[in-house]
Amino acid sequence: MERFKQRKEVPQSEIERMELIPQGQALAAKFLREKEFDILSEVEKQAGDLRKYIIEGVQETFLNNLQMPGDKDTMEANKKAMEGLLLIKKNKNALKETFGQLEHLFQYYERTMEQAFGQFKERYAAKMSASLKKLEQRTGQKIKADPEKQPGFREEWMRAVSGINNQYEQLLREQKEKIRALP
Repeated sequence: MERFKQRKEVPQSEIERMELIPQGQALAAKFLREKEFDILSEVEKQAGDLRKYIIEGVQETFLNNLQMPGDKDTMEANKKAMEGLLLIKKNKNALKETFGQLEHLFQYYERTMEQAFGQFKERYAAKMSASLKKLEQRTGQKIKADPEKQPGFREEWMRAVSGINNQYEQLLREQKEKIRALP
């Protein structure tokens, strides 16, 4: 009984926050999935004071969906998330400036990945060529092998990608924090 009496009451605002943030996250997910979904009208349905919790949930979902572009689908998802953030944020000029920085980061990342892949493939092929020459000498036949189809290529490439991604993820987190701080 003493422990029960010593527990702290959870403020009503915290209860509302815990209930409304997931609702905002669901709205953002629906916005990302459905082309014609009007997220602003859905957000506006919530009472003024509680709307901030819905927006917080929406914002977190959009920020979580901003990722380094590995393919065309990811880039499209990034654009949709940015479009959503532009709808809910008040300081649109600062947000557009940050989006410009994000776009630059994404483009730089794509170029870096292309260059890194080319260099990695060349190094892997060079490493492979020594063993191929030995095999050619033993068999007396010319052997041609694609480095990408060799065992171990994907694993080593994934390790290299992981290192590159770690660097860029930190930069992406910084941009997300800038966005989060904007009114």
